[in-house]
Amino acid sequence: MKIISKNFIEQEIKNIGFSPEYLQIGLNNHKFLSLKIYDLRSFEANILKQTALSCDCDCAVNKNTVNCKVEKTDCVLSGTISQLIEVSKKLKKQPKNLSFNEISKDIIKQIFLYKKQSVPKIMGILNLTDNSFSDGGEFLDFNNACEHVDKMIRQGAQIIDIGAESTKPCSFDVQDDIQIKRIIPIINYIKEKYPKTQISIDTRSSIVARESLTAGAQIINDVSGLRYDKDMTKKVAKHNAKIVIVHSRSTPKEMDNMCKYKNLIDEVYFELKKQCEYALNSGINPENIIIDVGFGFAKNFIQNIQLLARIEEFKSLGFEILAGASRKRFLQELIGAKTPKEADDITAISSAYFANCKIDYIRVHNVQKTAEAIKFAQIFNQQKI
Repeated sequence: MKIISKNFIEQEIKNIGFSPEYLQIGLNNHKFLSLKIYDLRSFEANILKQTALSCDCDCAVNKNTVNCKVEKTDCVLSGTISQLIEVSKKLKKQPKNLSFNEISKDIIKQIFLYKKQSVPKIMGILNLTDNSFSDGGEFLDFNNACEHVDKMIRQGAQIIDIGAESTKPCSFDVQDDIQIKRIIPIINYIKEKYPKTQISIDTRSSIVARESLTAGAQIINDVSGLRYDKDMTKKVAKHNAKIVIVHSRSTPKEMDNMCKYKNLIDEVYFELKKQCEYALNSGINPENIIIDVGFGFAKNFIQNIQLLARIEEFKSLGFEILAGASRKRFLQELIGAKTPKEADDITAISSAYFANCKIDYIRVHNVQKTAEAIKFAQIFNQQKI
């Protein structure tokens, strides 16, 4: 006997002659999923555990849950897709005054998000700055910037992310009028020459966002996670634009001192969740929200690696995901690179990994290497090349 890779279960089931009309049901019996459920009361956790066991699932709880010595506990529910669907059905029969109807719905929602397919779009970075960590000063000249746009689109970028303010650690603010003066001519160039290419603007300023969206941009990439400018959500909602909500803490000047977490994954998850709820309450449509775990923003080397390894878990928030690890310091440190551009190969490897994780957007400096990496990853995701 031999192991079958998870991406090829469907192919192998078809190969043995399994009934086509029952294929999806059969696949559910061969896909395993674990879900973390937070803050259940002890007696509810005990009911959940017994329900899980009755469906041949498992449910890990705090050791003092069975005798109710703890008031609340987190739970880890694990099973095949079919088993978890059965758990969901049984939980619906529990008393309505408990949490189980909501948990039942959430289980089905998480299964849907787990199975959702996505081929990533490449977001090419254009820094119109004099101090960006990777290419500051290279594209301040309009002609140089346009040539770089041409190159990135030719190499496969579907989105151009234009920034006129560096947000590297210890950097300072750039005035709105300076950002606008740099950005608008490039928006006009792209709109005229490449009307099908999407334009993203990397800014924390609602004024820059307003002028850019009016000029034709479709996405705002806010590295402050909507914390810097209270008017940002109003401008984005008014234009029905997409918003990238990046997890970060404090400002670029101070964020290297904000890397203290008790539970990194949970804290980043719930801080992003809070900002997404703020966006929704401000009138931004859910389909317009993109989340970014914020590699390099208030995270140290180990924390960045942990987020990289567990980025798929953030699909549970229900929004599209952008991965922006390109040339970041932790990738440079990983391979001992002396300059940011020396990290292009490891960035491409991370891009292949993100594509394999079905991440929706990958933001990079070197478009060609990432396009090649995604093409390679698609082979293993059984996508069309």
